[in-house]
Amino acid sequence: MTKAKPVFRQVDAHKYSKLGVRRKKKVKYRFPNGRDNKIRLNYAGRLRKVKVGFKNENDGRHLVNGKKVIMIYNVADLKKIVEGCIGIIGKVGDRNKKDIAEYVVKNKIELFRFDAKKFLDRLDKKMKEAKDKKDKRKSDKIARDKKAKADEEKAKKEAEKKKADEEKKKDKLEKKIDEKKEKKVDVNVESKSKMKEKKK
Repeated sequence: MTKAKPVFRQVDAHKYSKLGVRRKKKVKYRFPNGRDNKIRLNYAGRLRKVKVGFKNENDGRHLVNGKKVIMIYNVADLKKIVEGCIGIIGKVGDRNKKDIAEYVVKNKIELFRFDAKKFLDRLDKKMKEAKDKKDKRKSDKIARDKKAKADEEKAKKEAEKKKADEEKKKDKLEKKIDEKKEKKVDVNVESKSKMKEKKK
């Protein structure tokens, strides 16, 4: 049987919400290190500090719900769970945890704070979302590439058209220049012939 022991709180835990006022999850203990701290100095009427003498009896120590704890890291560890033992899943990845969850559901094994069915449903949902995301990214990439190719072809056609127009303009200009030269030559020939006639 364990002795009744106080709840160990840190300094000013009754003042602030972040230290545990109406928030059980935030209740924790830190050793009072202040120079003039009255809890550290063991003043009467203050909070109790952690020290030798508050430990539980050996019978109930290291047990969870009165059962011996076995750490689970893979499916092989699940086979170690016998009557009077309870499993706790260690830090493992999703792939390994999936195998463990499937084995637990199949063989109806008890694990501490682990709902195998819920985990498998959540994992399936997560995998589906990841797959959808991947497919969407793939389809977006294909559409992007298609658009880029179309834009490139369009730009190429425009460039070719522009080049053809420039060549046409150049040809027209050259034609005009040639026509002007011919006219000039004709005028010169006429003027020369006229001058010759006058001399005669």
